[in-house]
Amino acid sequence: MRVILPFLLLFALFWTDAAAQQQVTGKVTDSRGEPLPGVNIIVKNTSTGTVTNVDGTYALKVSEQNAVLLFSFIGYAPVEMPVGAQTSINVTMKEDLQNLDELVVVGYGTVKKSDLTGSVASITSAELKATPVTTFDQALQGRAAGVQVVQSNGVPGGGTNIRIRGTTSVSASSEPLYVIDGMLINNNTAEMSAGGRGPSLNPLSTINPSDIESIEVLKDASATAIYGSRAANGVILITTRKGKSGKASINFETYYGSQQVTKTLDMLNATQFATLVNEAQTNAKLAPVYTNPASLGEGTNWQKELFRKASIANYQVSLTGGNDKTRYAVGGGYFKQNGIVLGSDFDRYSFKLNLDTDVSKKLKVGTNLSFNRMSTNGVLTGPGNVVQGVVTNALQFNPILPVYDPTRPGGYTFQHDRKDAVANPIAEAKEYQAITTTSRMLGSVFAEYQIIQGLTFKSSFGIDALNTKSNTFGPNFLKRTENSMGEASVTTLQALTWLNTNTFNYNRQLNKDNSINVLLGFETQKFRNESVNAYAFGFPDSRTGWHDIGSAENPQTTTNGELQWSMLSYFGRVNYSLKNKYLFTVTGRSDGSSKFSEGRKFGFFPSAAFAWKVTEENFMKSATFIQDLKLRASYGRTGNQSIPPYRSLALIAAIGQGVFSTTGQEVIRGREPVSYPNKELKWETTDQLNAAVDLAVLKGRLNLTVEAYNKNTIDLLLDTPIPFTTGFENTLLNIGNVRNRGIDIAVSSVNLDGKVQWNTSLNVSMNRNKITNLARSGDVNLGVGGNILREGQPIGTFFGYVFDGIYQTDEDAKSSPAIAGQTPAAGDRRYKDISGPGGKPDGIVNDFDRTIIGSAQPDFTWGLNNSVTYRNITLSLFLQGSQGNQMVNQNLGDLANVNGKQNVLAEPGLGRWTPENHSNKYARALSTANDNVFSSRFIEDASYMRLKNITLGYNFHAGVLKKLGMANARLYVSATNLWTLTNYSGYDPEGNAYGGTTNIVGVDFGGYPQAKTYTVGLNFGF
Repeated sequence: MRVILPFLLLFALFWTDAAAQQQVTGKVTDSRGEPLPGVNIIVKNTSTGTVTNVDGTYALKVSEQNAVLLFSFIGYAPVEMPVGAQTSINVTMKEDLQNLDELVVVGYGTVKKSDLTGSVASITSAELKATPVTTFDQALQGRAAGVQVVQSNGVPGGGTNIRIRGTTSVSASSEPLYVIDGMLINNNTAEMSAGGRGPSLNPLSTINPSDIESIEVLKDASATAIYGSRAANGVILITTRKGKSGKASINFETYYGSQQVTKTLDMLNATQFATLVNEAQTNAKLAPVYTNPASLGEGTNWQKELFRKASIANYQVSLTGGNDKTRYAVGGGYFKQNGIVLGSDFDRYSFKLNLDTDVSKKLKVGTNLSFNRMSTNGVLTGPGNVVQGVVTNALQFNPILPVYDPTRPGGYTFQHDRKDAVANPIAEAKEYQAITTTSRMLGSVFAEYQIIQGLTFKSSFGIDALNTKSNTFGPNFLKRTENSMGEASVTTLQALTWLNTNTFNYNRQLNKDNSINVLLGFETQKFRNESVNAYAFGFPDSRTGWHDIGSAENPQTTTNGELQWSMLSYFGRVNYSLKNKYLFTVTGRSDGSSKFSEGRKFGFFPSAAFAWKVTEENFMKSATFIQDLKLRASYGRTGNQSIPPYRSLALIAAIGQGVFSTTGQEVIRGREPVSYPNKELKWETTDQLNAAVDLAVLKGRLNLTVEAYNKNTIDLLLDTPIPFTTGFENTLLNIGNVRNRGIDIAVSSVNLDGKVQWNTSLNVSMNRNKITNLARSGDVNLGVGGNILREGQPIGTFFGYVFDGIYQTDEDAKSSPAIAGQTPAAGDRRYKDISGPGGKPDGIVNDFDRTIIGSAQPDFTWGLNNSVTYRNITLSLFLQGSQGNQMVNQNLGDLANVNGKQNVLAEPGLGRWTPENHSNKYARALSTANDNVFSSRFIEDASYMRLKNITLGYNFHAGVLKKLGMANARLYVSATNLWTLTNYSGYDPEGNAYGGTTNIVGVDFGGYPQAKTYTVGLNFGF
């Protein structure tokens, strides 16, 4: 009996538990009756749960008498169903049209969308994945109001220029702050890229877009002030995929595509160019060069030789899951993009791990870790090189010459025979190597402890470790290496950022009408990098390349550099809700930065915001057509400290040539001061006022947000001339103010929600930029593309002469005003005589006649997305554009200069002035022409409308998925940059050769064109 009794007791317990459990089954469908796989079902207030199968069915054992099942699925309104005595519960889930209760990530926390007081725009992972991109910043273009994204070139792995509510600085960076899973990212290209002779790195290209779950853009001071001194340009918060409790799931994503140049420029062929050269020679009373132009035919199409169809591919696998205590998300990916220009490509390997676990009811720990390794290979392009980039060279090169010349070393035609500086672009693209390899580990660990009910303490420690190696080699048979006789460089960079964040968060419902959330934090951050650059000239043997740099005949001095800075911060935020309709937010942050002077290192950045949920008022209850009406207002201060370290200090450096000793027998390397100390150097400060209205009507089918803002930046950091008596020409000072005013509009609508579903979203951004105080007399001439800084004008203002057509007769040329020192004739360019020293036209065209001739600032930018779904088929159409901005087409300095020295565009080349063709736009052919002054003839309307992406996708039916044993599967085809409507004559109306700078904007000079891409993709999961 003693032996049997324990078994009887165990059986009784099992029978009692089994009798208490109740099996509930059912099916979950959407509003069209289609099954929903992957719906989370949890017994409310417990950890018991399951997910629906591929056919939407589920089975769950419930043991509590008053159990309530909670059904949740992304994009659908949650459903609660009491169980009672039911054993079968079918549920229909409706799309969440309002999404007012969804959580939005804000600085150091989250908040319900309905409780937002600041300006925050959200971009989902579905929107990010709609367009195949190399880096996630490219996917932001046109997705959020108030966010202007310009992809200035199409270099694989290249970056974008992002401006949130305008440009706020002229010397410091105007790029936003990036925060990835709480880690503040250093996106300073100068600090995070290898220097030397290799291509620069876009630090954001090391982040895998497929790992991102959502992006929030913080725009006004109320939302950004929690980041203080780094938030004047806005903040972009990135949340990566996290694990969830429930059944483990495996997902695989892949696409493969083909790229090609969006357009090519119409250039003169060999016969046309030879005819032009002869005419230019004859007009200059010189002998013709080509005896029989007609016999030359089409010649070489250098663009066709340089551009290629190139592949792009992406592979991503992820595993997510967990239980009631531990949740995990792990994934890896590979991305490969071959560039449309010969010799350029980009590839990235990535690994991601997110893990968190509940050690106890009060303690939670976790980690976010990613490792990415990328490699980019690209010829050195753009105006920053002594020799122009390969794209520019392809446009200028003589079409009469062949690509290859077997009689020369290397087997290529050496150079353009009409202009010495133009190198063979195919030789440069194929033979000049520039490879940069970067490894980046980004990760953090955290612990969160609940001290008492409602009060938690969280501490995290994160690192951003980057290692970059850049190798270049140019063999001795290239034009680029003509003087060096072959060149090689090896550059390494190690950069490390660490960040420690500690926060207390108190969240409590005080009573029925009052709730409060208090955040207090303390943060420290330090950055350090170290670089070494070795380079050498003279390589008679090209076979070893950079692998044996010591074999060079002319080694150069090895250089190295170090940078470091640190920050100490204290911050806090209070959110208070009264009756769930009056919302108040007060934020403050104190930042101390080592970059600034003693006594000026700390700054305080406060903000306050108020929101009124009008629809919660009793007088609005009868307005049933309005589901949400909220008024918001905020005011606050943020800063900008994005300048290089040590600018407040007196620095010394070695004298370049050295000095002779007293004996005259030796050279001594001395030291000399190189910067003037500024003991008053401090932050740029931006004050911003924001007013907004959020409106949802027609049962949430139509949502509208309109925001107006006014941003004033003071204490502008600007390199400023100082008296020569100091021993220096200029120094960095806090002078000048910039103002940005504008309106952001975001509209989303559910046009159809039956068998055919049609959703539309539109955003429009209007910003007006103005330099309100330059604190100096006269303009700041930036020296490139006519860009100047002038008080009362926007950044990106173009300054030059006004082009006034072509002189049609010699008599007209002699009797009209002309450029001082020139004697024009019929067929030469005319410029307006606007004013002289007395303010009136004086018959001479000189510096007094230069004036403002354009601006790079757009009137507005916009993005429009339409998504139509019928059964399992979805078609999405994304349009994006800019209106009213102008571009300096600096390429026209050569490509419209019909002097016979280089090839030119067909329009000016064939439409040039002749005695028979009295063009009033294009000058005559003249080999001795020297008129290339900067004027309005270089300024073009760069407004555009672009079909950014069109995607047709098919979601496999539940029955098919069940047979295949899959949870989901989607097949799609997509096209990117398919069509662009613009009057701009260059490759791309977005092209900006100086995209990395803040104050030189809207200048196109030999850029890498964007690609048109066709892809086919497949996503599936188990």
